[in-house]
Amino acid sequence: MAHVWLIAGHGRGIYLEGKGVQQSYALGSHTTVFRAEVFAILMVASREEVIRSPEPRVYICSDSQAALRAVSAPRTRSALVQECGDALEELARHKEGRCLGPEPYLGITRQQVTAALNDWVYSTLKEHWRLSRGCRQARDFVTGPDPARSIWILDRSRETLNQLVGILTGHCKLRRHLSLLGIEEDPTCPRCGEDDETSYHFVGQCEAFRRLRFAIFGSGTLSREELNSLG
Repeated sequence: MAHVWLIAGHGRGIYLEGKGVQQSYALGSHTTVFRAEVFAILMVASREEVIRSPEPRVYICSDSQAALRAVSAPRTRSALVQECGDALEELARHKEGRCLGPEPYLGITRQQVTAALNDWVYSTLKEHWRLSRGCRQARDFVTGPDPARSIWILDRSRETLNQLVGILTGHCKLRRHLSLLGIEEDPTCPRCGEDDETSYHFVGQCEAFRRLRFAIFGSGTLSREELNSLG
């Protein structure tokens, strides 16, 4: 178990939240963000209920990297920073002596926050994609959010990205889409004349591209399941 405190500092004051406690302090109109964040860390580290809490760990979560570096530094000329560092060291002594310095009490690392947010974003997007009923043509190619594919796609040129998005969504210069816009009267593929010229037909079924498709994918045609599995 851990005792977690969230702090928010700004030019006029700070806000603390943790274990059923919500508290704010007014620091005046001339207080800098840096001093507000350091003061907030000090207020948490010196609270009696934090020092005496049964939890073996305490996390003070601050978004000010400057404040976190300052209170972790071995030397400082600021009386406020020095007082905060002393309070964190005292807190460390009451928490089963895990370490002598304040570093473990300076919150969750940026990497941990980023990883947690990414996991939440992709899990939410996957659920939304699973439940949504639209994007019919895109579903021929995409099974859901994929971080690796996203990185690869975003690394392409603007022109390639434009073409890729057009094919994935069906919003491109293919006959079916143009017929829906009223630009073309006939949605039939002009190359083979066998079916409507959709993204799926263009990439996976059109006879005009059978040889090219076989050279790239090892098959003259591609089913929707095979298109979905392309990495």
